[in-house]
Amino acid sequence: MKENLPRRTLAENIYIGLGAMYLGCLLVQFLLAGLSIFEDPSKWAAHKLFVHMFGYAIPVLMIITALAGRFFKLIYKEIMVIFLLLFAMYFTANMGWRIGWLGAFHPIAGVLLLGAGTAAVRKVLKGPREAGRSKEKNKGMLIWALAGAAGGLTAGVILSNLIGILGQTLFDKPMGIKFLPFYLAACSAVLLPAWQLKKRRKMEEEKE
Repeated sequence: MKENLPRRTLAENIYIGLGAMYLGCLLVQFLLAGLSIFEDPSKWAAHKLFVHMFGYAIPVLMIITALAGRFFKLIYKEIMVIFLLLFAMYFTANMGWRIGWLGAFHPIAGVLLLGAGTAAVRKVLKGPREAGRSKEKNKGMLIWALAGAAGGLTAGVILSNLIGILGQTLFDKPMGIKFLPFYLAACSAVLLPAWQLKKRRKMEEEKE
């Protein structure tokens, strides 16, 4: 007699759906880049605009869904990698026009991002339904995520101003990284809860 696996929760199904949508959007980004190179250079505008619609929005929704479904512990490492690679994507895209070899890493980061997104979906899709799901309330983790986002946003604003001042002073023209405060806010919203999870896990191991 076959053992019946527990049904996936609504949160898990929503998470998987968001992840699949994210992977589809990444493939569209690759397609737009290819069209702009081999067919119509004006497609670069669509390539640049489209990423702002899903790049950070969908991963943030995935985090909220994982916290609500109490399986954030299961996927936080993959989500961290996604946000770090997103930062690398934006950084190489903006700085690549000034430093050519740095821009060459942009498509490589895109391939790695596709792999990280696949891993984040596969972890919930193939893993045990109950694995990694926290039995305790995750309200504290959501607070840490919001605190991290606020701190990252503040640091990003300060850093953007410093970069602008340095650019004006050293190169006699304003410089900066587009949407830097939002990049740092998104990264901090993941890194701070992940650090708290690691700290909590270490404390639990010491108690045992």
